[in-house]
Amino acid sequence: MTSTAVADANVPAAAPTPESLAARCERELLSFPGPKTPEFVKAACAKVVKKDECVSAEGVEIYHYDKISKDPKAKKVLVFSLIHGDETPAGSVGRYWMERLEGIDPRNTWRVVPVLNPDGVKRKTRTNANKIDLNRNFPTKDWDEMAQKLWKAHTSSNPRRFPGQSGGSEPEVKCALKHIEDFAPDFIVSIHTPLKVLDFDGPSLKKKPKFDYLPWKSLGTFPGSLGRYMWFERKTPVLTMELEDRLPGTYQPFESLQDIIGSLTVFETDDSPAVPKKAAEPAAKKSSALPAAPAPGSR
Repeated sequence: MTSTAVADANVPAAAPTPESLAARCERELLSFPGPKTPEFVKAACAKVVKKDECVSAEGVEIYHYDKISKDPKAKKVLVFSLIHGDETPAGSVGRYWMERLEGIDPRNTWRVVPVLNPDGVKRKTRTNANKIDLNRNFPTKDWDEMAQKLWKAHTSSNPRRFPGQSGGSEPEVKCALKHIEDFAPDFIVSIHTPLKVLDFDGPSLKKKPKFDYLPWKSLGTFPGSLGRYMWFERKTPVLTMELEDRLPGTYQPFESLQDIIGSLTVFETDDSPAVPKKAAEPAAKKSSALPAAPAPGSR
């Protein structure tokens, strides 16, 4: 053996090159079920970025995708999918909207966070790595008084819905709050499964837009939920899409819904006497009382 060979044998193997954010985005999004167009996924993932605050409980970076409208009057739409890690179809819709936005000039500015709970996705669990339900961890005004009380009374301390020890404690929720602070959305979309409804926390609608794929139904809000935090406390409308566990064979319904959201955003966030924002205030006053027990599988 030559001295060079001996020297080479003593050189430690190089550490593997860390996967880029774009490569991880592409790998993760393409793994979700449903139709997909890889070249559009690749193009969208090439543009994802992350905020310094957006790291999961296990240190995984939480990326997002922006598509800026050219319209100076554009509203801003913020999308969260996979708040619950075991609701994989939610990620498929987040991916599709990113794909579609790559090919259009949208009337509104969109920010999509396709995987808010990467640790839960990895584990296939509703909760994050700390075993906390992120949609019960937003720091609503009634969190200290009601969050754990309701968890015990209405879910029999179901660990899948554990709200944590304090509101806003989880890094993924802190990431969502940073997006809300910096992006200042006019409208928020939260994608879940499996209740098969559209749930709108926002001003009363004289007539809800027609959407054949999912019926409109109010599910109510809970201490620590995104809907309560954003609409009842901050008057930013939240549309929660509850998908079926099985996706349709085409994404046409979600293309239509994305267009509906564009119209809703303009209509619902204007200070118009036809749609007074005070319409939902009576419901907000109920936050200190025990709401009805959540349905099985509720968001």
